[in-house]
Amino acid sequence: MELKLHDMFCTSTLRDRETALSVIKAVSRVPETSAVVLDFSKIIFASRSFCNELLIGLKDKKNVNFNNISEEVKNMMIASLKKPYICSNPPHKNRSY
Repeated sequence: MELKLHDMFCTSTLRDRETALSVIKAVSRVPETSAVVLDFSKIIFASRSFCNELLIGLKDKKNVNFNNISEEVKNMMIASLKKPYICSNPPHKNRSY
């Protein structure tokens, strides 16, 4: 089964966790014995929130493949799984005004 994300949501941008949950729900309806292809054709942007929710929600699904994913969306997928860097000593802390 192929899920064309652009057609599903009528947009080229995937912005929020709720959208990702809709994709996860659609994938969950497909039997594990059937392959699922998420087609990212015409998707030019996916937020970090969307990517994080999607990847975590699909982590145990062995039957899901991504197709036609742009370099920008692929990079956001990778970034969404990294922990954010938190500076323990911000520069403004030592400033005197």
